[in-house]
Amino acid sequence: MSNFICFKAEWLSDEDDRADIITAYLAEYPFTHFESESRWLKAFADENDISEEEYEGIEEAVMDYCDRIEWSIVERENWNELWEKNFFDPLQVGDFYVRATFHPEAPEGTRAITIEPRMSFGTGHHATTRLMLTAMQEFAQDFVGSKVLDMGTGTGILAIAAEMLGATEVLGVEIDDWVVDNANDNLKINQTNYNTMVHGDVKAITAVPNDYYDVVLANIHREVILSDMMAYIRVLKGGHKLFLSGLQVADETLIVDHAKSLSMRHLKTENTDGWLMILLEKIA
Repeated sequence: MSNFICFKAEWLSDEDDRADIITAYLAEYPFTHFESESRWLKAFADENDISEEEYEGIEEAVMDYCDRIEWSIVERENWNELWEKNFFDPLQVGDFYVRATFHPEAPEGTRAITIEPRMSFGTGHHATTRLMLTAMQEFAQDFVGSKVLDMGTGTGILAIAAEMLGATEVLGVEIDDWVVDNANDNLKINQTNYNTMVHGDVKAITAVPNDYYDVVLANIHREVILSDMMAYIRVLKGGHKLFLSGLQVADETLIVDHAKSLSMRHLKTENTDGWLMILLEKIA
């Protein structure tokens, strides 16, 4: 089993937007998880996904925004300990309470989502996941008795949340096989009944009939969303919603204009720390 590459960028200034800018550049590469504090950002990827020949290009892309760059390898078996010590604290997003297996039980009256902390993206801590969880609760009625597609499911956090909101069929699609294993473990931990995870990309929904899903979720990179949006819309019922994130402020016009060209209506955009959730509706 492969380990992880860790790319770390540090800067001396107090500019708050450095992490967002660097993350935007790194999003063009197969990094799956980001951590940041006031003056540094770490990005992680499977060591098989980024070759040493790509290091120089990555460094050149961000070097104008940082003062120091480091590369290191994180052993996969040490990831839980690293996360527990340095990153993953319990988090409440509306009624959802996101916790790890090593945390105390969730407070009474919350919807507890328990995540086994591996490298998969999606613990609720990144702004994009928080935005999606918030929007899903705002439109909770759309999930009652629904069929939901979750593209780029990561840990499965949004798929699990969809079932907790009342979905009766949820399909999570994830391109990394080891991430699918993590997601399946999380389905068991959360005792889901209506969730299925599959390994693949947008081709995994080729056989899905037109107008099949009531809700489609996609928290992925901008380029993937632009490339695959037509497929998401094909399987979405008319008059129903597509929730998008993994996007930044500069992406909004491009995403919304593309969606409108595919017969979608722009309902709203929410912004947290420069990251966006864009809500669209398929024109019936």
